[in-house]
Amino acid sequence: MAKFHSILSRRDFMKGLGLAGAGVGAAAAVSPVFRDLDEMASLPSSRVNMPWWVKQVDEPTTPIDWDVLPTLGPAYKGPPPMGLIPPAYPESEIHRMKMDRILGKYPNWDKGANTLGFPGTSADPEYPDYVGDIKDNALVMGAALLNMGMFPTELIMATHGAYMGLTDHPEGWRIMPPPEQRGGTKWQGTPEEALKIVRAAVRFYGFDDVTAIPVDDHFLKVMFGEKWLITHGAPTTFEFGDVDDIVCTPAIRPTKIVIPRRMKWFLQFSSRQPGEVTRHALGTTQNAGQSYYYTSWVKIVKSIQDFLWGLGYISLDNCNGRFAPTGATGILAGAGELARWGGVMTPKYGISVRVMHGVLTDLPLEECKPIDFGGRKFCETCGICADACPMGAISKEEPTWDAAKPYQYGGYLTWRTDMAVCSHCPVCQGTCPFNAFDKSGIHELVKGTVSTTPIFNSFFTNMDKSFDYGRKPPAEWWDSEQPVTGIDTSI
Repeated sequence: MAKFHSILSRRDFMKGLGLAGAGVGAAAAVSPVFRDLDEMASLPSSRVNMPWWVKQVDEPTTPIDWDVLPTLGPAYKGPPPMGLIPPAYPESEIHRMKMDRILGKYPNWDKGANTLGFPGTSADPEYPDYVGDIKDNALVMGAALLNMGMFPTELIMATHGAYMGLTDHPEGWRIMPPPEQRGGTKWQGTPEEALKIVRAAVRFYGFDDVTAIPVDDHFLKVMFGEKWLITHGAPTTFEFGDVDDIVCTPAIRPTKIVIPRRMKWFLQFSSRQPGEVTRHALGTTQNAGQSYYYTSWVKIVKSIQDFLWGLGYISLDNCNGRFAPTGATGILAGAGELARWGGVMTPKYGISVRVMHGVLTDLPLEECKPIDFGGRKFCETCGICADACPMGAISKEEPTWDAAKPYQYGGYLTWRTDMAVCSHCPVCQGTCPFNAFDKSGIHELVKGTVSTTPIFNSFFTNMDKSFDYGRKPPAEWWDSEQPVTGIDTSI
């Protein structure tokens, strides 16, 4: 740049870290952190909802061997029920392992009453099937309606099983006629304008990190040609064909979907999980933040699909990873980086996110790129989530190209979480330092440094441990003033 006018001096940055007396080597190491204002002003529109220190890159920070990945390959089937990874431990053993973790950290934890009202799987009097304080469990119960978009049992029975949930129509529910039948024409605009208005709508409905990528050769290598969904009695196959609209066979819970070739764009979005309630969750059934967003995100996806339909465009939902692994689409589209926990880490919310979401659409959109904010590099020296996992599911080893389990995928260099061991508790999410940096008072400086200067990564990990920004006793949550829906949107 011909003129350099940094928004922050290196000296002020070092003072903010309390390292004003650091040696010349350390001071020089942080010099690449600062962005020129002209550079920031020239960033493309696809970056408008990302922090200033996030870089766009041509390839994801996770190395990928595209040559070994099949095009439209099959997803893992596994033993019945298909689509589910069989657990490595019986439920009683999983319960014991989580109880040991909870009581080790909080010896005075209120074990509470069994939510089922009768003994569960545990026959060990030292590990009864208690699940914790009644207030915490009541909060989860209130968040459980429409979990994963499933209708209540009585509604399923009333339709004789014809309808199971909101995901029964992958193409959306299309509650209004198309524009042509309403006396108008479909919305027209540039791809840049399209992404702008879609982002506004998506964020209104409740999602964030709105990006888009083309359905190109790389996308087709992470997209499934066959996937077995747990709500279906048979695998669903996907193919592109010369059809005018999405063809689902049968119409409800299809086992074959033909996609029009003109659907050349994947619209990506993610949902932020309430951080504070997640930090206070203990991981038995006290996971209200997790449960609430499992009940709301499917509805939001369907709202987005009807918005696109209202504009005059069609879409196919990727709910529950219908046709592509959501982590893969998240890193390709620039929502975040693949992290040690086996999922996506975002620059704003760390791993306190509830799945990556998206739809295929025929609406032309501005292309976005993968991002690099130093997340993967930070994971290399951190490992807090792996230490906290009560099941030992998160790898503490070096990243590997190998897929050691049949339900894991090869072709990329990463840490592979063992999903047969993972009990789907939210413990790891409550420990990630990237979730808590906003509590440190210098979080923008910290994240700006992490994005370019790994020399400080171990320091920030130790700072997180020393200040105990991670998990908190569940009782404290009830004494704090919580923002609407558990997320403070003022910052």
